[in-house]
Amino acid sequence: MKRLQVSQIVILLLFIIPIQILFSQEISDSEKARKIVVERMDKMNLLSKTKAVIDKSERMLEIPQSIKHLSGFTVAKTPPTIEFVIVPLENRYLKSVPKGYFQGIWSSWSQGNYYAPTQKYYAAIGNHGFYYPELYLVEYDSQTKTIKTLPEINKILGRNGSEFGDGKIHGWLDFYNGSELYFCTYCAKYPEPSEEEYLSGYDGGSIMSYNVITEKFENYGVPLKRSSWPYHRMDTRRGLMFAVGIFGEFLCYDINKRETRYAGHLPDGMRWHNRTMLIDEETGFAYSTTKVESDSAIHFVKYDPVQNRFYEMNSSVPKNSITGELGQMRAHTKTKSKEGWFMGVVVAKNAGSGGQLFKFYPDEDRVEDLGLCWTGEHRYTASLTLSPDEKYLYYIPGAHGKGYHEGASVVQYNVKTGERKVLAFLFPYFYEKYGYIVGGTFSIKIDDKGEKLFILFNGAFDEYNPEGGDVFGDLSVMVINIPESERE
Repeated sequence: MKRLQVSQIVILLLFIIPIQILFSQEISDSEKARKIVVERMDKMNLLSKTKAVIDKSERMLEIPQSIKHLSGFTVAKTPPTIEFVIVPLENRYLKSVPKGYFQGIWSSWSQGNYYAPTQKYYAAIGNHGFYYPELYLVEYDSQTKTIKTLPEINKILGRNGSEFGDGKIHGWLDFYNGSELYFCTYCAKYPEPSEEEYLSGYDGGSIMSYNVITEKFENYGVPLKRSSWPYHRMDTRRGLMFAVGIFGEFLCYDINKRETRYAGHLPDGMRWHNRTMLIDEETGFAYSTTKVESDSAIHFVKYDPVQNRFYEMNSSVPKNSITGELGQMRAHTKTKSKEGWFMGVVVAKNAGSGGQLFKFYPDEDRVEDLGLCWTGEHRYTASLTLSPDEKYLYYIPGAHGKGYHEGASVVQYNVKTGERKVLAFLFPYFYEKYGYIVGGTFSIKIDDKGEKLFILFNGAFDEYNPEGGDVFGDLSVMVINIPESERE
């Protein structure tokens, strides 16, 4: 075969690779500007470290000036010990993308998990990009207090790093078959890729797993062509992956048989909310709230994977205590309590004004309103975790990047009394000491003993602006070691 000259190869590449991709390899101007601020604000050079710093201070219990006017919560008497580490990234500052495309930002949108045998926490991060997508799992070792990012997922799927791909994992990381961690991928192009982009080779979101012991990924493929998955959960007793697409398409996939049980839209008059997937592993039923204009009460819906049928329930979400507004269920606890309830929280059309807590009793088709999760302005809460003894619910309001406006408050909710106790105000403490603003979280997970909260935060090394918006760009893991006296 005749060997091509270098000049011929370059010319050939120009025909194969779009010019806008070939010549846009440099860091974007906005990221260059961010880099200057980040490096100036990183007071303790945490960006270069993979081992956590450890803090404990009475200052964490001082109510921030911005929320001193609020009521409806108490403050812990003993501060927690907090482990804090920045997620390491090889490409921390993002490349330019073609005109008209979202630049992307390093962020996390999924619910992480804790693997008790090795005492490690796993979460997902991505650059929110569709061009040059990067997507990773993160592993934090609570014994060594060290963090690492695992191999890039788009490359595992066979993409070369510049073509279309997935920039998010947006649902739960669930363990099944022992050490296998399951998840789905999600593109970051809204509302969906164009026809040209689909024809380029992108088929949709994949089902994948990662074995935390053997450190091997497995790709189960794209279960539904041209669908991508903004929410997903595993039934960890039956091996069923449930997912919902951006347009409400619903998936039930049998991991063991590697076959689809259901894929498509719900019957007329029902639409699965694509930001929630509650699984009752005792019965095998899946639940959400319905997102159709004709259902002004916003009822719960149920899927029975044995009958392969959907049902609208009598239960509906509670109204917001302040505005009277209704919304969709956004977050919920993982398992059903001994008393038969899941705890959930509502997101309103204006995400900041949601935050209505409730108990959902699926077997009784009943909802109990618990009032607001927080009394401040930024109540959007996207992750809940229940202590193993079912005494306390933990969460952090202000999920979508504005948590610092509420003091980045780590809330312990007493299930019996309804007391909302703040275990620590993470802002301004970590800003004043390290230059880091805690934005918000979609992932809070308690360990098997009920002693540690593992949290993946969106946040940034940035200048504080009391009127500022969402904060993203520099992800971190914090572990809140809850004092025994605060969980008795």
